[in-house]
Amino acid sequence: MAIVAHFAGSVNDYALCFAAWVIAVRPERCVHCGREHTVIFWGSYARWVYTDTERVQIRIERVRCTACGVSDALLPSFLHMFRRYTLALIQTTITLALDGGVWGQSLVDVVGPYHQPAPATLREWVWSFTRSAQAWLLAWLQHVLLTHNPLAVLDPGRPPTHLLHIPLDRRRDAFLAGWQALRLMEQLYANARACQPDLVFQAATLFAFVAASRGVAGHMPRLLWPDAPRPP
Repeated sequence: MAIVAHFAGSVNDYALCFAAWVIAVRPERCVHCGREHTVIFWGSYARWVYTDTERVQIRIERVRCTACGVSDALLPSFLHMFRRYTLALIQTTITLALDGGVWGQSLVDVVGPYHQPAPATLREWVWSFTRSAQAWLLAWLQHVLLTHNPLAVLDPGRPPTHLLHIPLDRRRDAFLAGWQALRLMEQLYANARACQPDLVFQAATLFAFVAASRGVAGHMPRLLWPDAPRPP
């Protein structure tokens, strides 16, 4: 399991202020059993992170509840569970593919100028996200938005033409769901921004914002489908 906590700086900034950050974000209440003041530090481990310019080794702190015994990793919001590339790179890949129809080597060149991921890796990110959109993400976003504002308009508009022209029904439906999820994620942030004018946000951290929002709500902060089959 993992707990995603907001971190506003870069990967290198995290390495410099790791100790202070983990103390600041350690939960006061267990996210599993709800008991207070039972969460203790439970060791740490090293993890490599790939950005668009370099590879950085950082430490990930673990915490454990002394009441229920469940342990979690404290992940900074620039990471996704079980992924070595930053969430910003994953977000860029998915956005370029769904919004702009960028694929193949062109997508690799834009996303990974330093340590280029394989085209198959990028396809897996996109397909995993679209599967998440179909399975639960769209429904969760709609629920959250309507809970905050029952009169909210959830129409994301007309999808890009390249998505509508996908010949395979299964792929087209999945990619349309993913595109709709992107629009509702943006709407979720806009709502949060209206309630919190001092909220710091950058376009590249949209996925991080949504993952952290799920974590705060007590849900698994995972945006990519864990067992997505090979895309059709």
